[in-house]
Amino acid sequence: MTEPETETGGTGPAGVDPAVTDRGAGADVGTAAARVRRAAMFTALAAIAPLCVVGVALTASTRLEGLIVAVGLVLALGVLREWSLDGYTRTAVFTLAFTGVNWLVAALTAASPITFVPFALIGSLLASGRRRHRKLWVGALAVVVAAAGATALLPRPPTVPLVGQYVLLPLLGTLFVAGVIVVCEYGWTVVRRLERARETERELAIAHERMRFAGDLHDIHGHSLHVIKLKAAYAQTLVRSGDTAAAEAELAEIRGLAADAITSTRELAHARHQLNLPAELENTRRLGEAAGIAVEIRYDPDADRAHPLLAQVLREATTNLLRHAHPRTVGITASSTRIEITNDGLTADADPEPELSGLARLRDRLVAAGGDLHVSTTRTTFSVAAHLDRSAVGDHRDTGPGTESR
Repeated sequence: MTEPETETGGTGPAGVDPAVTDRGAGADVGTAAARVRRAAMFTALAAIAPLCVVGVALTASTRLEGLIVAVGLVLALGVLREWSLDGYTRTAVFTLAFTGVNWLVAALTAASPITFVPFALIGSLLASGRRRHRKLWVGALAVVVAAAGATALLPRPPTVPLVGQYVLLPLLGTLFVAGVIVVCEYGWTVVRRLERARETERELAIAHERMRFAGDLHDIHGHSLHVIKLKAAYAQTLVRSGDTAAAEAELAEIRGLAADAITSTRELAHARHQLNLPAELENTRRLGEAAGIAVEIRYDPDADRAHPLLAQVLREATTNLLRHAHPRTVGITASSTRIEITNDGLTADADPEPELSGLARLRDRLVAAGGDLHVSTTRTTFSVAAHLDRSAVGDHRDTGPGTESR
């Protein structure tokens, strides 16, 4: 269920996100499934419980009858708490048998006809779990409930009220209860499939970023290694010909190429290779879209001149929220000297001050460059804010290779 994103301002081309790694497959799925499961339970209770209360009040002639119905409902609620799309425990089967016998005894003794509800509810939960021939299972359940109720006619002459209370009411009531359960399970199944599809989409986006990272690594080393190979062969030829001065010059160039490759690799590993803020804003927007996160971006026109360190902060924050949080929305405010990233994925059991080594390293680098980085939390939000002095904005273009804009 991808949420719509909102974006203010423009962004440049997408950046590379090599630091993104897999999240636990199913973390979001589990959280969403728990919410949908609770919603299904409450919906079923809201539809069935009021009818039970009214039915007991109208049909129970003694407190004992009301107590018997209440015990059956409590057992049914216990099974409802175990409601799952993936099967039930043996307890559910035993409870079904108990409530079935309870309904049969109630019919034979002409007790409250509402006694069928616990049996119908548990039976509906089990029958709806049968993906094949579900309608047949539900119909068979309704017939069994009505047949058990029809035993009330054995020791008594059949009358219209008696047939209505112990045959028609249980038959129609069971179909109603089963309908509620089936509808709830259908919605639950749809949401679970959507969540799994979103998880798959997120993993594909992460795999795409890894491929982009591998491509950057190839671009860095492919040319350098090829040139080194050619120069090494040429230097070998010069040595054989006795031109040691020219051979030494070639070897010096080979050493320089190797040093440049090492530097470029280190910059790429630290996510500093040719980063700029507009590119990373677009990259975050795309990753959020793939993960079903609404991303709102606000940035000043001068953000194009932002120091690459601010782009690295955005990349690290994006990586962290994809790894550790389950946000619905992410807000980003950026300028040439400051960036703030806020997400609403902080859970109640999360560490209010998590140890994020990547941000800690960036904080040290920001401090060295004359800036700072702060992490703040509320009950449900996590924010990362970084800023640099304006003097650093004009100086970053001369700080060495790997920091120029795309």
